Amino acid sequence: MSDLDTTIDPPIGIIPIHFDVPRHYLPLPTFIETAVRTRAVIDAFNRELYDGQLKYDLLVFPPEEGTFLSRLGVALLAGWGVIWTFTESEIGKRFIKGLTSHEPGYWAEIVGAYAKDKLLDSVKATGAASSKAPASPRVRCQYETTIITESTKSFLQGDREDLAQIGITTRKYRDAYDARNGFYQACTSDQQVKGIGFDEADDFPIKRKDFLRLQVSLPPPEEPKEDVAWQVEILTLKVTSPNWDKRDRKRQWKARDENNRECLFRMEDEQFWNLVQSHKIDPRFIDKMRVQMAFVGRQRRHARVLRVLEYNGQVLGEPLDHNALFAILGSFNSPPGDDYLDLFDR
Repeated sequence: MSDLDTTIDPPIGIIPIHFDVPRHYLPLPTFIETAVRTRAVIDAFNRELYDGQLKYDLLVFPPEEGTFLSRLGVALLAGWGVIWTFTESEIGKRFIKGLTSHEPGYWAEIVGAYAKDKLLDSVKATGAASSKAPASPRVRCQYETTIITESTKSFLQGDREDLAQIGITTRKYRDAYDARNGFYQACTSDQQVKGIGFDEADDFPIKRKDFLRLQVSLPPPEEPKEDVAWQVEILTLKVTSPNWDKRDRKRQWKARDENNRECLFRMEDEQFWNLVQSHKIDPRFIDKMRVQMAFVGRQRRHARVLRVLEYNGQVLGEPLDHNALFAILGSFNSPPGDDYLDLFDR
């Protein structure tokens, strides 16, 4: 949302963290660790849902007198419109409804009423907001900030099984769960903390016995992807074991090249699969094809057929040019000379 006046302080969303403690103070390590872990949850959702486009400040407000209510403020600085676009999609609507128990339109109405400004032109009888309704830039920013704060609060207190049903799994959202684990580890380490609440009411629905339940085991971190150096060549293959099930990602195609070396590869040519589906490919006992293949190293690891040029003598297409290959593979190496047709004609 580029039309927000950045010379005016952005709207601030509040994440209340209400500690049930016998005295109205909290050890500094507990306060710092829970605040840091809360930010880590927001960062994880930013990366996974919004491609890291959100920029924000996490602010600290003084606690309420006579209690220890930690109040963290979220001020959205950049990335306006990303959340709005997400919540207007069908996936986004289901995600927010599953996470916060309310559809995005509900939060839009809450913000509109609070700001005394109509966020949307009309509200359906079901309470869902119209997706085409205009709103002032500041109110839309307040709405997006509210989505951040409500999503964070809901995740911090949600059961793993319920979260998994809407796709928030420990593998996909490992960083968010790791941050939540640290949040409750900090609460567990402080013997004075008897419970937690995420609103300003004098109510603590998460008891000390729940701290362990909300800490979940995590899968091992994914290994960083190998920086592969793709080699692209055009080869003539004799197919000895095809796999005509396009959805089967486990069993690869098997073939032998002109030097009788075995070759395993994935068939990624969509044009080829379209011809298969329309029965315009004539399969035989042993098929012969010319393909444009990408692979890694002399052992031809991770082999991928990017384009089928001929199949049993039937011409299907031309090789992909350098621009198309770069779009698919990134950097790659090719045989000497830029004209793949020279190699094809050998």
